[in-house]
Amino acid sequence: MANIITTATADTATTAPADGAADGRPTGAAGAVWDALNAAPDGATVTALAEASGVSRATVTKALNAFADAGRAVRAAGEGTGRGRAPDVWSPVAPTATTDGGDTTPSAPADDTATDTTTAPDATGAGVISADTLATAMQVLSDEADRRAAAAEALRKAQDEEAERRARVDAELRKAEQRETARVILTDLLSTVTTTLAAIAADDDEGITSGMEDIARYAGSVRRTTRATTGTRTGTGTRTPRVTGDRGAPSPLRPLVAGHLNAFPDLEFTPSEIAKVLDRSSGAVANALDTLVGRGEAVLTNERPRRFRAATTATTAANDADPGDDDADSTTAA
Repeated sequence: MANIITTATADTATTAPADGAADGRPTGAAGAVWDALNAAPDGATVTALAEASGVSRATVTKALNAFADAGRAVRAAGEGTGRGRAPDVWSPVAPTATTDGGDTTPSAPADDTATDTTTAPDATGAGVISADTLATAMQVLSDEADRRAAAAEALRKAQDEEAERRARVDAELRKAEQRETARVILTDLLSTVTTTLAAIAADDDEGITSGMEDIARYAGSVRRTTRATTGTRTGTGTRTPRVTGDRGAPSPLRPLVAGHLNAFPDLEFTPSEIAKVLDRSSGAVANALDTLVGRGEAVLTNERPRRFRAATTATTAANDADPGDDDADSTTAA
């Protein structure tokens, strides 16, 4: 309770708070709170009083507690809104009359102008948290949860799209590789079939035998390529490509045939013999030999069976210095 100073006149005595005006209004920030409280006879919350008086919530709370101790203000619990504890409502208390006929006003507490940055405790000893502050905090948490969920969904969608794109690219690459392998195998097979038919027409038994062996080998490669194109099912329900045959991309054949002849200039070879050394089809080797004969780099020494040998070492050197025709010859030999 504030100290009371008594002043006497000839016919009456009045009391006033030591730290307030004669009418009982406190000075300083507490006076602003007192004015805001009396301007709301139906009651107001701490937040509303802080906005009306222009002082901090902590100062308003401290002043209101002092008013309540002095019997000048009362606090009533706020009505619940369904979202946490409603803020308390403060109302002013009208002054009471004294026994000698004079009015006396309960003294107001001395004003503490120092701003308190901490939340002042209420009558129950708990910190005062307004419903607006709690609702704002709950809304921030809800918005953050929604933002995180949206970000996680966007990331999952982007990852799925990237996985689908990579799957399409992989499928296109496998398809291109399989088609190129099939083209090479079928081209070699066509060349072998053509050479074998020519051997049959020429009654070349060795050419016929070698050609049929090559055709059988290429037929196996065609079957393997067909399986690779369709794929095989795994336990996960996806298709995995099989091995695309036992041959890689063919290197230019004519330089290999010419190199073999030049390595043994005094010997004669059949297409089948060279094909076995180079691990290529005899039909393709025969076509390469015909090209070398047309270019003067090889000589046909026997018709049945057909045998070939190198022309001259000088021609070989010229051939090595002219690699520009390799691609064209390899297309024919392939």
